[in-house]
Amino acid sequence: MRVQSNLLRTIVLGAAGTVLVGGLSTSALAVDYPSKPIEMIVAFGAGGSTDTMARIFAKYAEKELGERIVVVNRPGAGGEIGWVHLANAEPDGYTLGLINSPVVEVYPFTREETVGYSLDEIRPLANVITDPGVLAVAADSPYQTLDDFVGAVKDDPESVVISHEGLGGDDHLAALNFAEEAGIDLSFVAYNGNAEATASLLGGHITAFEGNMSEAASQIQEGKVRGLAVWSDERVEPIADVPTGKEQGYDVQAAASRGFAVPAGVPQEVYDMLLAVTREVVEDPEFRAEMDQLNMPINAIYGQDYVDFINDSHDRLKSLWEKDPWIEQ
Repeated sequence: MRVQSNLLRTIVLGAAGTVLVGGLSTSALAVDYPSKPIEMIVAFGAGGSTDTMARIFAKYAEKELGERIVVVNRPGAGGEIGWVHLANAEPDGYTLGLINSPVVEVYPFTREETVGYSLDEIRPLANVITDPGVLAVAADSPYQTLDDFVGAVKDDPESVVISHEGLGGDDHLAALNFAEEAGIDLSFVAYNGNAEATASLLGGHITAFEGNMSEAASQIQEGKVRGLAVWSDERVEPIADVPTGKEQGYDVQAAASRGFAVPAGVPQEVYDMLLAVTREVVEDPEFRAEMDQLNMPINAIYGQDYVDFINDSHDRLKSLWEKDPWIEQ
């Protein structure tokens, strides 16, 4: 196995018995890991950007680990079902999960009475992608700008329906932020993944798609949908023709961050090995080229920095919720 071979070559003999793995110090081969396939939980449906990123990452990580990674989709409840499975899994290193920020942070307080996991039961490993939000309509839609869209909602609110993946998700929060900026009320339909939402938009079942740049870019480039706004500070490639909300008078910033986590309690040497593997994959030029081809912007945040990122986001969003709870729509 590639990583374990590297470990054996870099053992530092001494009382501490430590090794260096990708720059990380861990106890020397305390376990024979991995010795069987690893399950990677994706909390959203097949075909969406989270699923696609997971499967590509798994392909490269398998080469580093010398063991299979089996991607398992567990969609439902806006991602909660998958994260419950992750939190409840045996902390032995054989379950890895994709977590999506900010949605993974908000369920513990927005669904406090019913949520099946807590952040204490999940240990963040590394963020890989940060993907700006996009509001898009079908190519044959009469709406050319955000002002057109806002005018239609004000004229007939029930005629405009927008997608999201679940209460408190980045797309839901982006749409609510936009609605507040515009002074409108939006009607929503929730989907288990953006692949479903895009199909519904193209089928004429909803008015607009609120999702991420990586999911909308190819459809925009092919002329199947029209991007009304990207929720970033500046325009982004490869959809530089799509103006920001800020340019159009709606100062909305929103993005989805996608990273990996393990169940809390995973042995430190296993955590460090998975972290080292993640670094190797993220720095691999071929992996980066695939992410670039899929319009997924890499934003690597590792180890404790990622733990802090998730916890800080949780605290900030919980404070906002306590002051002015967003309602389920």
